[in-house]
Amino acid sequence: MGKATVATAQLSSCVGCHVSLLDLHERLLDLVEDAIDIKYCYVLVDQKEIPEEVDVALIEGSIRNEEDLEVAEELREAAEVVVAVGTCACFGGVHGLANLFDREELLKWVYEESHSTDDEGETPSEIVPELFERVRPLGEVIDVDYTVPGCPPKPDAIAEVVTAILEDREPELPRTNLCEECPREKENKPIEELKLRTGQGKPDPDKCLLEQGYPCMGPATVAGCGAACPSRGLPCRGCNGPTREAADQGAAFLDAIASVSFEADVDVEELLDDLVDLPGRLYMFSMAASLLKGRRDVIGGGR
Repeated sequence: MGKATVATAQLSSCVGCHVSLLDLHERLLDLVEDAIDIKYCYVLVDQKEIPEEVDVALIEGSIRNEEDLEVAEELREAAEVVVAVGTCACFGGVHGLANLFDREELLKWVYEESHSTDDEGETPSEIVPELFERVRPLGEVIDVDYTVPGCPPKPDAIAEVVTAILEDREPELPRTNLCEECPREKENKPIEELKLRTGQGKPDPDKCLLEQGYPCMGPATVAGCGAACPSRGLPCRGCNGPTREAADQGAAFLDAIASVSFEADVDVEELLDDLVDLPGRLYMFSMAASLLKGRRDVIGGGR
């Protein structure tokens, strides 16, 4: 059997997922030598046109403009298997928070009103892809066969999905929440207050950050990073996105807070009043894929 043909593409994103692919180092070279033929990948191959047929397409980034949509649809038509790589492709990513604002409002701020523009700032209108009204995850516009979340995903996760496709088996990726791989000790203590990482004391290095009052998104976030941030004393921000069983990452976090605070008769609404930018805390990476989709009238703009 010949090598599997592969194409990659970057939509609206930061290129971090392609960097993660390159971070496979020698393993990527082994794959190229033994199993795959990269036909289209702007960081590796000088090929200007998307091939008409490929076996696997790895797509990074969300759908933000007309060009994103065209590339996604073209690759879906060309590929037997499509993999959404990274949190932007899977859930919309950080820039999904822009869904809290109207398109015209955003364009006016960026090109005319921000501190980095002069008094003659003007919104470009020619030779620019149409900016859609809201950010959408890849799976909302084309059929996606596999997802590899992460901002960026671990190189091992990308390798596992590609290898599984080549071996005609299901990829073995984490399904539990991040708390399951976090080394911090959990005591099921009620949360009495929510506080910031800086300026409100130093967290105990061994105890659960959320139980200490630091807003850690671990209970609402899928495992796979080795609890990298909590292991280093920082609350999880949720960059891996929700678990496969969670319909909404923000709702899962609120449920976790309510569960550990219920018996102590703690008012969850009062707890949340202590958080600055509630939408950003709950949906920093998954607003576009949430049940709200970015409706400011429901969630509010935060403090």
